[in-house]
Amino acid sequence: MNGTAAATGGSASCRFAHYFVVCGVDTETGLEPDDGAGESFEQSPIRRSFKSKVLVHYPENTDRIPFNKDAVNMLCLPRGLSFRTQADSLDPQFHSFTIASDDGTRSYGFVHTFYEEVTSPQIITAMQTLYQMHHVEHHSSSSASSPSSSTCSSASTPSTSSMDSLASSLEESDAESLTSGVSGCLGCVGSFDAARDTLYVSKALCLFTPLPFLQASRQFLAQLHQAVTSQTAPPLPLESYVYNILYEVPLPPPGRSLRFHGVQGPIVCQRPGPGELPLGDYPLGEAFSLLGVNNMVKLLTCALLETQVLLYSKGKPMIQFSVYFF
Repeated sequence: MNGTAAATGGSASCRFAHYFVVCGVDTETGLEPDDGAGESFEQSPIRRSFKSKVLVHYPENTDRIPFNKDAVNMLCLPRGLSFRTQADSLDPQFHSFTIASDDGTRSYGFVHTFYEEVTSPQIITAMQTLYQMHHVEHHSSSSASSPSSSTCSSASTPSTSSMDSLASSLEESDAESLTSGVSGCLGCVGSFDAARDTLYVSKALCLFTPLPFLQASRQFLAQLHQAVTSQTAPPLPLESYVYNILYEVPLPPPGRSLRFHGVQGPIVCQRPGPGELPLGDYPLGEAFSLLGVNNMVKLLTCALLETQVLLYSKGKPMIQFSVYFF
């Protein structure tokens, strides 16, 4: 079955995908600290999290599944915006999530996160200013704690201020110490100098589907990202591929397979029939590698005994989650 041969304009419940979403940095609002990340301001700004925004989503809305912008933004980028430089790893990442509505209807989200070069002068200047303020504060606190220092000047960052006021608060003496400090910190972890570093920020491509077609969605998003970064233009505009998967690719009938065109090649998925096991497109190897054999056995035992299970990440509070089996 070829998805591109399906009739256009079918109901959303019969389509392969409900929504296509892009989340990232909003150059108009600038950088806003992510207070929910629970991070310390002692960290370098290049290592902090900032608030992300839903930049675009198609379609605007569907009848059965209303679009929740705040929830989608949090699930697509649970750690907020992450900044990197050319010295850091820029490998793309992939994760998935499930949204359950009040009536029990589920939507499955699949997210391809990559790092895009920052071209906005406002964002680059804001990050440079934040790093300068952080360096001055760190330098001043170090001087104050040193027994050999007779005088010190402390620089504090106002809780609510614009980037212009932050930049203007740098005194000449602080700027001189900053220049010498930054020049001596070339290549340091968490350092940033706009004159020598290339700034990158995380960006998420997300696809919502009514069934958990993980591998097919992962391939589509990865091909889309490769087309964006490739020097060779795809045969059709990228919008055509997004339109195709949203409006022209249908759900495969139970017990049938579906083949549709991605940006760089065909993509195949299969839907189990009524007498078959439910669709399980998630690789078990990753679960075993993350949790270990003993924990996986305990998890499956609890699931079979219909016990409530809580999975808690050791990372940031925003990525804790719970799974309930009934």
